[in-house]
Amino acid sequence: MVTEAPLNYDWSNKTILIVEDVDHNYKFLMHAIKSSNANILWAKNGKDAYDICKSDTKVDLILMDINMPIMNGYKSTRLIKSLNKNIPIITQTAYAFAGEREKSFAAGCDEYILKPIRANELLEIIGKYI
Repeated sequence: MVTEAPLNYDWSNKTILIVEDVDHNYKFLMHAIKSSNANILWAKNGKDAYDICKSDTKVDLILMDINMPIMNGYKSTRLIKSLNKNIPIITQTAYAFAGEREKSFAAGCDEYILKPIRANELLEIIGKYI
């Protein structure tokens, strides 16, 4: 069996906001990223993500779930991009329905990744933007 070599990233001076309402999905993403030494923030819905981005907190990249309570990822992405059009937002979703990818890009996301997510793939994608 061939295993992928771990990727080594040093994002110790970067902050990544994970927007995810499901606890075990957040934990997976956090564990996938923590070896990079990035500062990780967690918002459980799109409104909290928007509020974090409105504050003085510096966020370098956002991993945005789409289907969340209070405010979905599409609306949150549009609002966050209205504050800072340069912040990279990566949509991460389990919904592979026709048009979802296009809706994500139309809302302003920069990249789209389907769940289940492979850790190395996630790190490679983040590495393109951070």
